[in-house]
This record gives sequence, structure tokens and C-alpha cells, in this order.
Amino acid sequence: MTDIQSVLNSTYIKPVAKQTLEILYKAAGSNQSSDKTVKTNKSSSKDLGLEQTLQNLPLVVHGINLYARVLAGIDTSHSSSGSGLRTAEKSTAAQDSSMVGYTLELNPEVGSLDLLHLDITNEAVLRERLLRKVPIEIKHPPPPRVEPDKGSKVEVKLLDSSRERRVPATRLSRVFSFGSLGVGLGLGVMAEASRRAVGIRPSGSSGAKLEDSMVLTEANAERIVSTLCKVRGAALKLGQILSIQDNAILSPALAAIFDRVRESADFMPLWQLEKVMVGQLGTDWESKYSEFQTKPFAAASIGQVHFASLHDGTKVAVKVQYPGVAKSIDSDISNLMSLLSIVAILPQGLFIDNIAKHMKQELAEECDYKREAECGRRMKENLSVYPEYYVPKVYLDLSTDQVLTTEYITGLTIDRCVDLPAETRNYIAEAILKLVFRELFLHRYMQTDPNWANFLFNPETNKIGLLDFGATREFGVDFVNTYFKIIDAAARKDQESVLKWSREIGFLTGSESKAMNEAHVNSVMLLAVPFHNDAIFDFGKQTITQEIQELSGVMLKERLCPPPPEVYSLHRKLSGLFLLAGKLDAKFNCYNIWNDIRSRFKPFEKTMTS
Repeated sequence: MTDIQSVLNSTYIKPVAKQTLEILYKAAGSNQSSDKTVKTNKSSSKDLGLEQTLQNLPLVVHGINLYARVLAGIDTSHSSSGSGLRTAEKSTAAQDSSMVGYTLELNPEVGSLDLLHLDITNEAVLRERLLRKVPIEIKHPPPPRVEPDKGSKVEVKLLDSSRERRVPATRLSRVFSFGSLGVGLGLGVMAEASRRAVGIRPSGSSGAKLEDSMVLTEANAERIVSTLCKVRGAALKLGQILSIQDNAILSPALAAIFDRVRESADFMPLWQLEKVMVGQLGTDWESKYSEFQTKPFAAASIGQVHFASLHDGTKVAVKVQYPGVAKSIDSDISNLMSLLSIVAILPQGLFIDNIAKHMKQELAEECDYKREAECGRRMKENLSVYPEYYVPKVYLDLSTDQVLTTEYITGLTIDRCVDLPAETRNYIAEAILKLVFRELFLHRYMQTDPNWANFLFNPETNKIGLLDFGATREFGVDFVNTYFKIIDAAARKDQESVLKWSREIGFLTGSESKAMNEAHVNSVMLLAVPFHNDAIFDFGKQTITQEIQELSGVMLKERLCPPPPEVYSLHRKLSGLFLLAGKLDAKFNCYNIWNDIRSRFKPFEKTMTS
């Protein structure tokens, strides 16, 4: 019971949850200590019987759930009539004629302690106190839809779970979204704690635990995924980044949550799209395209992508940034990290503050579409000598800070390549492995986003189309030169040199325990296993991930310093590469690839800008 109290003391709904838990705890205790009938005393929870407690619990939980739904902006007009609410209390603002020209928003003057003075089972009271009436900002009708040309065939990459949902554009609305998530997680914790306190286990899939934790229940997983997909921006991006960490870093339950985040994203409604396009390209923005499909064919953490045509017939992809995400990076990540810290679902030793700091800087760069346009131009120039790759053209005259227009290219995503012949799958994985090494060791310029959707294989041209250069970065001379020495030493099975150069680059301080040094060196040696022998390496059957997982406990416990900041993005890309090759069940000779890179690598010399 101590653990239950500890968790509840950290949730945002402590005033209500604590009272409920105390009732259940005392009732359960009195029931176990005596076979005598427990008398009910309405004035004191101390003597409340277990039977009556269980009868009242659904109403209490419903009331708190109703509060959370109102706070989250969810329509409650269809609540079950059997929940204890009177029918007369179920009128909504949408049915009120006085709301024409107005909308409801959360009242920032209401604090969490005000809950103690409200009847949380009365929806009318909740709506009156928690919401306030404000004029609608956008009073002009949305623009007419630009219907796509029937001849235009665009592959829609939105998931079935993706839906049109307004992006919280102000800092206040985004903070409330995280507050609602905190309330929701607290509700989940309270429900799980209540069940455990009275020995009740959920049946079926409802509330099924992802692991032995009161926090990581299936219901709470859905809350996390839903909120991150709603606010999008930095929070969703961080969730997607955490999703590619393997189980050596995150528990399987948490990894499963973030994996669902990686695969999900909603898109903004038409009126928000119109507002962004007008602000970026002017009121005549539609005239700049001969065709513009207003429903996106793809949506991600920072923006959504629309198919369009130029007046000369060129097919283009128009990426439109969600409103408010660029200005909310710091607060979004801080709020998310605070929430994850409160529910204590991230492992110790992860140096999460360093990850958050790096992500704030990286995401600020990704939100600058002018920078991304330049990155795409430079990457197209760097890779022009390699026939395996194709980088789409950028249209600078139709690109701004928040709108990016590029050539529309087609191809098969990695998920659709799994059924291709083995020879083709091997070619794709081998080309992407070469790409990573070429970017880092020959150009010092890498697109670090591991998202598989950034690769499109065109069977007709046998080229791999490369997309999304927002996460492109230039690596420093000293880092690249030393990192090459580490990988090359590991490929040559030289453990002493791996340890030496790992200290030089900043992975280790030199004061680590023997156990930490051995765990670090062994993990690097494992990553270089594909390059150890002149033979075909089978990525589909590799066990490198599992073997590194066995070392993770020591490294998280014994690590004295965070890794160099460059490796956060670099190792994301390398992790994604291993997962991609495994997904394709690829088999090819990595030894020859590394020998080719070794022969071409020349230590970089420092310049004024590097």
C-alpha cells in the first residue's frame, strides 16, 4: 500500500484520488481484520463498509472521468444515462443558440483545488465552472475545397486511426492538454490502485496491464498516445524518437506505447490549414498552384503533407507546419518530461535532461523549413555522384519558414518492400547502410531521422528516394575523425583501441568501474559484428539487440557522464538502420562495405567553420 500512496501523491488529482483510496484501504482493512458485519456511518469514511464502497465507486470514478473529459474538451453529451447523471444536466454548448459566434475554452482561473468544492458528478456544474464563453477568432468561412484532378493518383499514407483534429496553437491550450493527460493518468492509477486494494482484477482487454505497473496500464497507454497525437509538435516528436530505442533502454511496455506514437498522427482541420497558408504565402496562396488537395496524404509530428500541382503540370508535395509547434518546443518538452518524471516510467541513468536539451535544439532546427530547404539542396549536391539515390528538388519561391514545397516523388515504403524478391531487399538495405557511412565519414553531413517513411524505393528506376531533411546536421571534424577510429577498431576487434578512443571522444571519463568499461566496449564490439568477417551477414537472424540489452543494466547504473551530444541523433539513425535491415530480412556482405569506406576515408582537417 505504501507504493500505491507514493504514486498517488505524485499525480495531478491527489485531492480526489487520495480520498477514494483511503476509503477503499480502510474498508478493505476492516473487512480483513474482522468477520463481523461492518456498520456504515455516512459522516465518516473510517467506518464505511466494503460493500457500500464498491457500490459507490462507479459513481465516484464516473464523476472524476467526466471532469477529465470536460477538461480535455471531449463532448460528453452522449454519456450513458445509467451513470448517475440526470438527463436535464446533459445539454451541451453546441445545442445552445446563444453560442452562435462563440466557442468554449478552459477557464484559466480555475485551479485543481477547486475540485474539492464542486460536485464532480454534475456535468452542468462542471461545464459552468471549468469553461468560459469567448468569441470565435476565425469568423470568415473556410475556403472552398480544391478538388483533385481525377487523373492524379496519390498514395495516402495516413493511418486509419488518423483523424482531423484541431492543433492546440497557444501555449495555454497545450499546457491544458498535458494537464488533462496528467489527470487521465491519475484516473488510471486510481482505478488500478482501487482494484488492487480490494483484490479485483480486470477482465478481458479493458485495463489490461502492459507490465506489472499501476501506471503503464492499457488505458493509460491510450491516454499517452492520444495526447501526444493531439498536441503533436515537440511532444510527439520526442515520443517518436523514444520509440526507436530498443528494449535495452526502455521497458517493453513503454517501448510499445512509443511505438504506437511513432505510427500515429492526426491532421489539422481545413480552417487551420487556411490560416497557416494565408500567413505564409498570402491571401492568394491558392492561385500559386493549379491543384491543391486540402486533405493531406501524410501527417507527422511537426507538419502534414499535401499533394499539389504547379501551373506547368509539375507534381509537388507541400509540407505545412502545424500552428504553434515552433513556439512551444521548450514548454512542450518540459511538460512531457515532467509528466514522465512524475509517473517514473523512464529508467534511471538515462541522462534524460541531456536528451531533452538536445531535442529542444534539434526540433527548433526542424521547425525552420527554410533551413530544411537548404539542407535538401546541399544533400542533393552531395549525393549526386551516387546512382542509388534520388533527392527531390526544392521550390524556394513556394517555401517559407512554415511551408515547404518540393518535387513529388513516388515509390514503395519499407513496409511494402518486405514482399519483394530477396535480391531487391538486400539491395535496398545495402544501399541505405552505404548511405549512412557515406554521409558521416565522407561528407560529415547526415540526415539523422530514422523514420522508414523517409525512404521510397522506385522499382522502375532502381533508385531510393530520400525525403525530409529537417533533421540533417553537420558533424564536427574532431567527432567524425575520432568516431571513425572507434568503429574501425571495433571492426578490427581491437578492444584496447575502442576503450582509448571512447575516452577521447567523451563516452567515458577514464574513472569508470571495470564493469562499466567492459560493458561499453562489449556493446561497441557487438555493433561491429557485421564487419568482423568477410561473409554474408544475416540481419534477419541477428541477436545484437538482445545481447546489448543484457549489458544495458550495467551501463545505466555505472555510467558517470552522458554521451557526446552528437550521438543522440547519430545512434538514432544507426538503430533505425539495424531495424530496417532486419525488417527486410536482408543478407549481404558488410565486411566489404566497411573496407571500401576505410579506403576512402581521409581524416578531416579543421577549418574556420568546422
